Amino acid sequence: MVENERFARHTLIAGWEQSRLQAATAVIVGIGALGNEVARILAMSGIGQLILCDDDRIALSNLSRCVLFREADVDQLKVTVAAQTLMALAPQLQVQSRPKPLISGVGLAELRDADIVLGCLDSRAARLQLAGRCNLVGAYYIDGGTHPWGGEVRPYLVPNGPCYGCSLSSEERSISDVPWSCVDDSLTAPVGATASSSVVIGAWMSLVAIRFLMDLSTPQGCLRIDGSRGTSRIVQQQRDPDCPLHIPIETVNPVKLSDHATVADLRAILETETVVLTWAPVQQRVECLACGFQQVRWGIPKVARCPNCDKLLRVRTTQELSAAPGHLKLTDLGIAPREILAIRTVNGIEWIELTG
Repeated sequence: MVENERFARHTLIAGWEQSRLQAATAVIVGIGALGNEVARILAMSGIGQLILCDDDRIALSNLSRCVLFREADVDQLKVTVAAQTLMALAPQLQVQSRPKPLISGVGLAELRDADIVLGCLDSRAARLQLAGRCNLVGAYYIDGGTHPWGGEVRPYLVPNGPCYGCSLSSEERSISDVPWSCVDDSLTAPVGATASSSVVIGAWMSLVAIRFLMDLSTPQGCLRIDGSRGTSRIVQQQRDPDCPLHIPIETVNPVKLSDHATVADLRAILETETVVLTWAPVQQRVECLACGFQQVRWGIPKVARCPNCDKLLRVRTTQELSAAPGHLKLTDLGIAPREILAIRTVNGIEWIELTG
């Protein structure tokens, strides 16, 4: 009865199906100002499950735009604090917190099986990475971004339709990481944004997501909102036949292992000649170019200084997971839950899915 009363006003909306929202899972990548708004609205609307992915910590500068954070939360993980606040706002909600980058935080099978993925990211490289991973498994996603007085909402909800990469030239797609602005992708420094921009763009992203989850019509094309002029317009997006992000994974073989299995566990179920590949480089060892210090140090690559001379260490990496020591857990090497991994065999590339 309490839940019925909580969502009573929703029942007055034509086409609204609260049960469909309750049964849905959304992945939100990026829990800054925009991610705060999207998560809040979906939670309060009655979505059943959220997976929050962000490896960043709360800074004092976040507090002017992030509704889920308070001053006492500074230096804590964004996803941890956001999850706690959201569950207090929406008791029906289940939240999984992933305090890692996308590659290590959310597996491809999780993206595939989510009802919707929402990208609330602030760099071109991160957007391209999310677009590529969604396209690999046919995940539906919505990309959003803000500028000082507005922003953009880009729904990618049509099978085999355009993606974020299609909106860029081949030169722009090749740039490793450029801070992103909805007005000018060529900017090389972070841009400012108001709390109102995050609220407006977050509300639009959530509105489109909710309608999609209820199988209602959704806008096609990129919605551009300019608060300084009081205008909004739809810009149609076209599939670029040269965009390299449209190569889906097809046949996948499930294996009864989780990301907490060891490298030895993984080797035991594969043929001897196979090589397991990772999506992101794995740290193998570190070395100092100044004093010659070297050390084997397997794990997720990280910035570190030489214990002898305090110079920055150079990281040596590999993408051959099979080369790692057998006792190490896959999660400690950056493998996400329910990841789909490429296996190099004598017959070519095959795919396995961690189902545990």
